[in-house]
Amino acid sequence: MILLRKTPSAVALVVAAALLAPGCSERDGLDRRDAGGSAGCTGVCSEDGGLSSDAGTSVDGGSQADAGTWPTPVVMTLSEARELPVDSGMRVLLERVVIHTLERVERRTQDGQEQVRAWFWVVDPARPTQGLWVHKDWTDLPVGFVPQVGHRLDLTGQMQPESAFEQFNGYRTRLAQVELRLLGTLAVPADNFVLPGFGDADGGQARPNPELLGTRVYVPGPLFITDPSPLAFRRVPADASGPASSGFELSGGILVSTRYLSEPGSSDGGVAGCDGLALMVGDGGLGVFPLGIRGVWDTYTFVPCQDGGTGEGCPANPNGGRVPGTESPDGGLGNRYTHVLHPRNCDRDFGSGWDAGSMGSGK
Repeated sequence: MILLRKTPSAVALVVAAALLAPGCSERDGLDRRDAGGSAGCTGVCSEDGGLSSDAGTSVDGGSQADAGTWPTPVVMTLSEARELPVDSGMRVLLERVVIHTLERVERRTQDGQEQVRAWFWVVDPARPTQGLWVHKDWTDLPVGFVPQVGHRLDLTGQMQPESAFEQFNGYRTRLAQVELRLLGTLAVPADNFVLPGFGDADGGQARPNPELLGTRVYVPGPLFITDPSPLAFRRVPADASGPASSGFELSGGILVSTRYLSEPGSSDGGVAGCDGLALMVGDGGLGVFPLGIRGVWDTYTFVPCQDGGTGEGCPANPNGGRVPGTESPDGGLGNRYTHVLHPRNCDRDFGSGWDAGSMGSGK
């Protein structure tokens, strides 16, 4: 594989060239991403971090890029890759990143061959405030590769937005059409410690702290649940039995998603159970996290049915995902997505000191 290794100004030149391409401006790219855009198709190195050109091997010994199918990849940092225009069509190489969280892993057998698709987050251990969401599809190489937390990888792929109709993850910036190259394993960097004022989503109207998207963060305590069922997480219209909610709001305006905390965990990095969560958000008590809270900081949207409700197989609203509760009085559809905290495990991410009792408003 021939690689284009950037100089300090090369990324700017590449982005500028893409922006000057006919029919594509920076504003056009942002508008398309915000509207859902076109999402397209969906060896071991030493601990001193030897470059991918001189260490490691492709797991299956070949790639689509070797065959000339893909454009020549450009070496970038995660933050530089995020700055690319949506329609650049560029292949990027993200070197020596580490998987810090698995969203889910799925397996199938196709024509006698085991295939794996997966969704996960990576972080750059040299730049721990830079993270990214990654989607490996069934036929992405190596097809049978099973990602694990702590895997150190070179990732080649294309930056794309998730579809506007992808439940919860719509519009999210991701690396897709990937080729993975395993370099070894490495300890996951510590969660990013954030300062007071972090994460105020203004009820879902805002998109706070984009500089930390795709990373794990630690918000120090004490923190109080100020709303156990905020409008932004309401999943069905309110009724006599109360609205179904997939999250809560903390002091400081931080929205916390609970979608990963409602089912038993799985061996493939799936969701983890949380026995006391219902006490915190379901009995009218407003719990407290004296030691703070941790999780993955990334986007959130909700795609309702056309009738405004939810349900398996229901026709999706043609407008795609929105943040409930952000609609304007004049009929505006509201914010397409916001930034929220995604805890993955109650014992680790809520800490041992969380209290499900009624603690007052905390405001």
